[in-house]
Amino acid sequence: MTKLEKLYQSIATFKELGLALNEDMLQKADSLEEDLIKNEVIPRLTGSIEPIITQIQRPIVLVVDYVPGEALSVRLTRKRVIMDESESKQYSLAPLPNKESTKKTDKTITSSPKSAWTGLVVTFPNGKVINNRYAYETLIEVVETVGVQKVAALGLKHVWLDFISKTKDDFYNQHELADGFLILTHSATIKKKQQVEEISTKLGLGLKIEME
Repeated sequence: MTKLEKLYQSIATFKELGLALNEDMLQKADSLEEDLIKNEVIPRLTGSIEPIITQIQRPIVLVVDYVPGEALSVRLTRKRVIMDESESKQYSLAPLPNKESTKKTDKTITSSPKSAWTGLVVTFPNGKVINNRYAYETLIEVVETVGVQKVAALGLKHVWLDFISKTKDDFYNQHELADGFLILTHSATIKKKQQVEEISTKLGLGLKIEME
């Protein structure tokens, strides 16, 4: 288990016990995540895309859009993207110096296999279908269609937190809903499917929920 995985486990334990996360723990998580990106993600990106992307002879900007539990996507624009330096960091896509990397070897580095991407399709008894690009967007629209306050009243929990609440969490992903509510979207698609199923069962909605 890596240091980052151990830290995530500790954070989950704090949440389970109802303990507040201190600033040092949050900063450590930021630091370890950045180390992973700089030392592992970026060097692998360089080796993977540089031989192909250099065929393009005009400037482009690619933005990797990563949401835990959702499909990985890349946004493309031909406009230069200017970001607030205090809110963003830039890393050169160059392999980190490593003496060992210059030695010949018959070993290859392969990424861990990923499960196939899945979307969420929700069909209401009246024929209305909700099927957005990302499962979390479908989940949010379902909750808004059913009624945020109705779903909030069910008191559903996830990672020991309220599924819908007005309390901002300092670690897990949340999205804003109407009337100041927040919805916890830090979960895989299968979990989102289970949440919609539970909402449908408890409110007697008769929803048909599928993963595709």
